[in-house]
Amino acid sequence: MKSARRSDVDTISNNLPCDILDGILGRLPLKDAVKSSILSKDWRYKWATRQELEFDYHFFKSFSHVQEAKTIIYQVLVFHKGPILKFRLGGSNLIRFRDIDHWILFLSKKNVEEFTLRVRSNNDYHLPSHLLTFRKLRLLEVQNCLFHPPPDFKGFKKLVNLGLHCVTFLPTVLSNLISRSPFLEILKLNYCTNFDTLEIDAANLKCFEFRGTSKSICFKNAPMLKEVTIWLNSQVSTDLSPVCSNLINFLYYMPCLMELDISGVSLKDLTMGGLSGNSLIVLNNVKSLRIRRMLFENSEEVSGAVYLIASCPKLQELTIECEIMNDVVGPVAVVQYLQDHQSLYGAVKLLRRVHMNTFSGFEIEMEFVRLILASAPALEKIFFWNFSCFLHQPGRQLMDKMKQFHQASPNVEFTFEEVVAEDRRPIEPQEAMEAPYDFD
Repeated sequence: MKSARRSDVDTISNNLPCDILDGILGRLPLKDAVKSSILSKDWRYKWATRQELEFDYHFFKSFSHVQEAKTIIYQVLVFHKGPILKFRLGGSNLIRFRDIDHWILFLSKKNVEEFTLRVRSNNDYHLPSHLLTFRKLRLLEVQNCLFHPPPDFKGFKKLVNLGLHCVTFLPTVLSNLISRSPFLEILKLNYCTNFDTLEIDAANLKCFEFRGTSKSICFKNAPMLKEVTIWLNSQVSTDLSPVCSNLINFLYYMPCLMELDISGVSLKDLTMGGLSGNSLIVLNNVKSLRIRRMLFENSEEVSGAVYLIASCPKLQELTIECEIMNDVVGPVAVVQYLQDHQSLYGAVKLLRRVHMNTFSGFEIEMEFVRLILASAPALEKIFFWNFSCFLHQPGRQLMDKMKQFHQASPNVEFTFEEVVAEDRRPIEPQEAMEAPYDFD
């Protein structure tokens, strides 16, 4: 029976063009692709030419013991023929570091272009020197590692995308790596080494993402930067040196900026020393603004947000992620500040869509919505989202109240998505932050 089945499979495989056969195996999970070798002699080791290898959480989860998964990985790498253009590893905290070192050594001879490593450890895995020999690397993404290349490391000349997550290194190492990667377009630094000063010299950089702590972020040369995400654990330095400065001066070195994603705590820096009456000219091209975890109880964050919004004359999409409030009414001074602003005086003429995530309907938040509605003559949609247990009033009642506000636009579509926890368990505030962001 087995030989008959294998004969049938051989007949089918012989009549399939090689590209179709490769496509079929390429779409199989790697575990199943390896097992396909028992079906047909023509399929045997076909998986050994796959150019994209992914050993992620789902791969490890499909095995009862991690040793079985490691055996498959060793089998794939030892018998592999040809280049491996893309390699991803992560999802298990049971892999020994010496195994990872061995696999990276195998890969050093495979012309890898995209390498992703997510180590589930306490940030004590040292990236081996073999990784530095990946001369054709275009994407490098690592997590929970130590990165200490030698002083004479020349960088990755073809690197386009660099993502470091919970990685420990010296600031000079990062500066050298960036400056020696002339084609770098995407740079993501999330909760890595705390910096006193972070200097970035990347003429082709288009997307920058930073989450963590830094007293000063310096862009020496980034004329192409279009997308910026910045979540600071503490304020950026107020040092008024020519390049390294507070958040206002930080933004001045991004003339092409079109999308800005910023945390509420970062807005406090805008108010240090008082806000000027003029808007930020550098934000003239920003079309999408997202403010995360904004605390409406904080007067500095609210005034900073209003100032930032008013500085974006071409703004089309605005997303506010409201932090959970402790006080239903909120500080009187903040409410008064919003009420004193009848409108943003034509500053958001092009604003079309607003998304208020984790919106509870407290007085301060309602006053902010009133200000937006009075200021946006082109507004088409305004969307609200939250768990029902965090709402001050039912979503329908809140929406009916907001429809009574003065609206500069005659055609605003209101949508309120009120989510009820199916299992009736208490909802943690952090869980409420995980919500849809897309406008579509």
